Amino acid sequence: MQEVADAPDGQPLDILLCAFRKAGRILEDNRPFSEPRLAVIARTPALRERDLAKTASLTEAVAQALRQRDVPDRLAGLAAQTGWAAFHHAAQAWIDDPSQSLDAHLLQAFDDLRALSATVPPTQARPQT
Repeated sequence: MQEVADAPDGQPLDILLCAFRKAGRILEDNRPFSEPRLAVIARTPALRERDLAKTASLTEAVAQALRQRDVPDRLAGLAAQTGWAAFHHAAQAWIDDPSQSLDAHLLQAFDDLRALSATVPPTQARPQT
């Protein structure tokens, strides 16, 4: 959450990318521990459930950190959930493909996220009344 608070001003997803890139260095330093840990969690239903609860807690903390930066409540929650999903996606890609750094996977995940959100203009995405 400190990294969110310390990130330069910008759009919520840009703030999160900056924060996740800094926090990701810890994961890279701990890869020998992270890889087997993820495998154990994947095989153990109780640990998967605990991991989901931890993810929900962290996502809410990220949303709160965005709110403290004056991001509107509705956008803070959506950005936190979306950003956390992109981070998780990048981390899994990094585990699956260690030939690239976690940072490279993070940049790709957030680029992909932006591409997804740019495919349909907002007015066309709304149902017609």
